[in-house]
Amino acid sequence: MISFKRFVLDNGLRVIVHEDRSTPFVSCNVVYNVGSKDENPDFTGMAHLFEHYMFSGSKNIPDYDLPLQRIGAVNNAFTSQDITQYYSIVPANNIEIPFWLESDRMLELAFNERQLEVQKNVVSEEFKENFLNVPFGDMWLVFNDFIYDKMPYKWLPIGKSLDHIAKVDMPLMKDFYYRYYRPNNAVLVLAGNVSADDMFPLADKWFGSIPAAAPKSTGYCFDSPQVAERRLTVSREVPYDMLIKGWKCCGRLDDDYYALDLISDLFGSGHSSYLYKKFVLEEKLFVELTAYITENLLSNVFILIGNPAEGVTIEEADKRLSDFLYAFQYDDNIASDLQKVKNKVESSLLANEIRLDDRASALGVAETFSHAETVLDRREKYFAVDIAQLQRVSSDLFLPETSNTLFYKAKK
Repeated sequence: MISFKRFVLDNGLRVIVHEDRSTPFVSCNVVYNVGSKDENPDFTGMAHLFEHYMFSGSKNIPDYDLPLQRIGAVNNAFTSQDITQYYSIVPANNIEIPFWLESDRMLELAFNERQLEVQKNVVSEEFKENFLNVPFGDMWLVFNDFIYDKMPYKWLPIGKSLDHIAKVDMPLMKDFYYRYYRPNNAVLVLAGNVSADDMFPLADKWFGSIPAAAPKSTGYCFDSPQVAERRLTVSREVPYDMLIKGWKCCGRLDDDYYALDLISDLFGSGHSSYLYKKFVLEEKLFVELTAYITENLLSNVFILIGNPAEGVTIEEADKRLSDFLYAFQYDDNIASDLQKVKNKVESSLLANEIRLDDRASALGVAETFSHAETVLDRREKYFAVDIAQLQRVSSDLFLPETSNTLFYKAKK
């Protein structure tokens, strides 16, 4: 059980404090409710670029990392399609250092033109290294663009293309900053050897005077219901074929998300899963075969991905996999397997509560998506799923007319 207390400043900043006296450290997390889904489709990659730029200095502190290095702290950040998160782990007696640093860069950045060019180059090189110049690098760029029509999950946090990052200028950066990097669009989490009675006054001292912004727009574009099967074939310089099948489904806060997550575990998580046993171990149609559901706030994709075995065409592998999936029936014999995957989920949830920074991150993300209390009932949500719900959810989802299949082929 992760205990916590919440306090909201007058400017809208939500402060979450999780006390753990067993550690000498504090994890300080700031989660901004902005990710790549909030970008202008003509300037994708902006949220990720801004994550890098946030370390280029604020108005009063030219070097963000140096004060943390001096006290032996560690820090990092990441950007997803839904959020951007910054975190540091510091000795508890130095807790005001991250307060000072995070509040100053929330108040006003230095907005240095030279640093902007430096970070644009860094992000461009990351794009080339991880998505253009390696085998299978563009696979998910292709797949997301293929499966979504209008949803802003159509692109990854890295962006659609290098051209988008290249044309970002300082006016765009300032507009992005003052639109999204405001206290009423953020959650501050303090987890560790601290007390709420001490942290709430400190939060008000350092962040309370920062002005809020107008609430961000939630007018996202959603795709129309899919009514026909989709297939796409691309050829690349890769060593073998990859098959990806996807079905768009509910968002992260929907109760059916938990059922879909358990279905993905039953079907394709680990060597004891149904698809792995049948198509990898027994029939040897695939070398690897995995199922999972993405974890996006507004819309998710149930994904099957695998590489066919040597001598098996990707089309044959797809047909055999589809035939099995659409004919699959749940029965009472599955009850024991369902309990096993529930137990694995419970173990995973508990494992994710061991590290202090994982607890802080879970609270921050949950509060950003909805409210931090959702961290407390995750186990109950999974354990409430029964076979009847699995049957309903899978029969509604796994239809040929709602499937999206990418044949990612090796050039002959």
